[in-house]
Amino acid sequence: MFSAALATPGWRAQLGIAAQFALFGALHAAALVLSIRSCAGVAAGRRLLFVAIAAMLALATARFGLFGLGALSGAGGWFGPFAIVAVCAGLGALAYGVLISALLANGRLDMASGDVAPLGVRSFALLSLGCAVATCASFAVSRALHAVDVLWLTIPWWFVFSGLL
Repeated sequence: MFSAALATPGWRAQLGIAAQFALFGALHAAALVLSIRSCAGVAAGRRLLFVAIAAMLALATARFGLFGLGALSGAGGWFGPFAIVAVCAGLGALAYGVLISALLANGRLDMASGDVAPLGVRSFALLSLGCAVATCASFAVSRALHAVDVLWLTIPWWFVFSGLL
């Protein structure tokens, strides 16, 4: 029900892009915490802390991206916005992966068992690169269709991040 409410664009537009990213970050983190079987053994306070920090990371990533887009607005061309989107998506995936490793039993999702297993450097690199590519592709499509909703950036990022865990 919460995700359905977030999907309605009217009231979200008043929040601003960074706040929307924070809400979507909290939603993804909550879904992650509730879906990992081994998180049942993680203290409730630690799970809440994970969701709160994930929301702050999403907010900070969006603010960084907006700052970068503003700084590059006079540069012209297509490379600047795509570079900012790629950097933000990749760094966001890296930070979120580190947060999962730090707060959710040092690990990553093992979709076969529903448990958490150790994340390695290769996994972090793959998460970052995959999220950057998916978000840039989605950004290109959203620009071509003149779509301005942040869901064009967040949903592909979620799918790739969750799929690569």
